[in-house]
Amino acid sequence: MGTYTANLIRALARRDPENHYRIFNAPKALKALVQEKRFKWVDFPYANPAFYEQVLLPRVGAVLDLDLLHYVDNSASALTDLPCVVTLHDTLYQRPLLKVRPNPTFRQRVLWAYKQWAIPRSVPRVRAILTVSEFSKERIVHGMGLPAEKVFVTLEGVDRETFQPLPKESSKLFKALVHGAADDRKNLSNILKAARILADKGRPFQFTIIGMDERELSCTNLLKEEAELGIGRQIDWVGNVPSESLTQVYAEADLLLYPSRWEGFGLPVLEAFACGVPVVTSKTTSLPEVAGKAALLVDPLDPGDIARAVERVMKSPALRRKLVAAGFRRAKTFNWDRTADKTLEVYRKVGGTLRGGSGAK
Repeated sequence: MGTYTANLIRALARRDPENHYRIFNAPKALKALVQEKRFKWVDFPYANPAFYEQVLLPRVGAVLDLDLLHYVDNSASALTDLPCVVTLHDTLYQRPLLKVRPNPTFRQRVLWAYKQWAIPRSVPRVRAILTVSEFSKERIVHGMGLPAEKVFVTLEGVDRETFQPLPKESSKLFKALVHGAADDRKNLSNILKAARILADKGRPFQFTIIGMDERELSCTNLLKEEAELGIGRQIDWVGNVPSESLTQVYAEADLLLYPSRWEGFGLPVLEAFACGVPVVTSKTTSLPEVAGKAALLVDPLDPGDIARAVERVMKSPALRRKLVAAGFRRAKTFNWDRTADKTLEVYRKVGGTLRGGSGAK
């Protein structure tokens, strides 16, 4: 969501020469990237995220006389009459918390309970709902019983100035990059089972898993599963990677292995395409919509299918070259300027002629 918000704001600064924006509590790095005078930064401290979202933010918006307030993190205020739109990335909030966090902390339980309260109460009240894929729109419309004409798809993009091919050192070890999380939708159990199948083939490979620090990893059974499968030599738990290092991480990979069970969009697929990395991903949820014909699609619930796809890429340099070329073409069809243009269309549709004030949380 941080990637979406930062890139949307940067693209709006490029694409919208008319309206004025107030950006609330933005990180310093984003402020340094957006210098346009029409964008002003509003910082105010808060201790309670729920109170901030429900009360403080619309209160400050009213004081600033905003014409429109854009909430970007799935929920909005259910307690204000200030005109609002919300980006609802997906309907994952409807799942049980234990599917997301096997051993959730007290804070995580409270935040989850808040989202389950806030989303169904606030989203129907807003003037428009933005979402990031046709798949997510279908889930929102049918899963929440909302009118289709109120939900607008604003596909995400990829920054091809940041994500681009870098020189790669040759290696006899085939490396597949995996984006991990405690959330079972990232499908790590089946990925580990696929690694066992590949290990039995006798080919040298490594799955490099990023995105999980020691604390998050410790609240799962993944290390136990790895030990039971006997694949410790094939798995490298790297931990969290700073965003500025991601392009280098892609450069060191021979494959992005992304057989997620559920994605509202799937940004890593586009990032890998732009970096010239072949992709194996799921044939379910939003991922075929993003990948098109530029990736190998697998059944995420079938470790054998995952392993076969990885082995195909391992064995065939010609297939790798084909996927890389198709990925470059596919990445060019997704850009953040288009996301901003579609978002502006929604602003104008629900807000009429803005009077020079729109807000982004």
